[in-house]
Amino acid sequence: MIRGTGILALLVCLTFCIQAYGQTDSTKQAASDTTKKAHKFTVNGYIKYLEQGSFVSKISDIQTDGLIHNRLNFKYQPDDHFTYTLGIRNRIYYGQLVKEYPGFASLVTGQDGIFNLSESWVNKNSVLFNSTIDRASAEYIVGKWDVTLGRQRINWGISTVWTPNDIFNTFNYFDFDYEERPGSDAARVQYAFNPSSSIDLALSPGRTAKQNIAAVMYHVNKWGYDFQLFSGIYQQNFTAGAGWAGNIKEAGFKGEVSYFASNKADSAAVVASLSIDYAFKNGIYVLVSGLYNSLGKDNLVNITQLTASTLSAKNIFPFRYTLFSEISYGFSPLFKASLGGMYSLSGNSLIILPTITYSIAENWVLHLVGQSFYAQQNGSYKPLGNSIYLRVKWGF
Repeated sequence: MIRGTGILALLVCLTFCIQAYGQTDSTKQAASDTTKKAHKFTVNGYIKYLEQGSFVSKISDIQTDGLIHNRLNFKYQPDDHFTYTLGIRNRIYYGQLVKEYPGFASLVTGQDGIFNLSESWVNKNSVLFNSTIDRASAEYIVGKWDVTLGRQRINWGISTVWTPNDIFNTFNYFDFDYEERPGSDAARVQYAFNPSSSIDLALSPGRTAKQNIAAVMYHVNKWGYDFQLFSGIYQQNFTAGAGWAGNIKEAGFKGEVSYFASNKADSAAVVASLSIDYAFKNGIYVLVSGLYNSLGKDNLVNITQLTASTLSAKNIFPFRYTLFSEISYGFSPLFKASLGGMYSLSGNSLIILPTITYSIAENWVLHLVGQSFYAQQNGSYKPLGNSIYLRVKWGF
């Protein structure tokens, strides 16, 4: 742990130095000649400390692990057309999970793209220190054209919990600590026909030909709804889908559906999600969502199928039918609590997800998150695992 503590001290020092430099640079810009637009360089990010306690049925058997997570986001805009971005994640894991989970380092770096931009500086004595560049792109905007090259987030999803249209950057809902979501090594071209319609073309080559993804999406706004249609190739599967977002009176109404044709290696698939959300005047917010996954199974053997597996757009969740509901309430501008739950209609599995958020001070936030997994075995529900997370975040 001495080495891990030293690394943390270096990260904190680096963060403060970079933040100070960014503030100095901004001050210089403010004092520059206003008749000529100054180059704009910005830095932001955060440092988070996450403590996790996990047990199956007896809390006396709890295992604890820790994560120190530092993020640095750099952005440089030399003019009105070009934007260069760089995002770096520095993570220090320590505890029993690092030591006992097979291939833990591979799990942490498993979402790296075609280029290897991840480095594990330390991986021994129950400590893993990893740095990953998950954003590195150049964007050019001129007129109605927007072209981006490099590691980027291509967010084609609409919904909150499950996003079948998000074929480039499928994310795991249980990975709540990764707020930015995964990125892709890709080339993307967007063209706006008018304020209400556009076309989006993206290509993300994989490390092998079987991992290539390429698709085109059309966006249009009609009758107060945002619609999207897409078609392309997803890892040697023809794929096509659609999505929408709008309102039924005062309630939000969203949906997505994707189809994946079969090839010699696997079967055809249909993935669809539907959600309705409503904010009451008294501050209560309710979200209800459902998922259909034609490739889903009807049993949950262990929670690693949910929390540690690499999900794909074609098989976005282990179950065939799943319902999700969440209710949240802001007791004050500083304090918010929510209770969510997932239930598999086909697998009779239940997941309970409570969350408490409290703003300690400016740029300081405290999170308390719970994840409890249950599955029906021999006619009754048995716990598969429980995790409690306490997280403190400082943003700058």
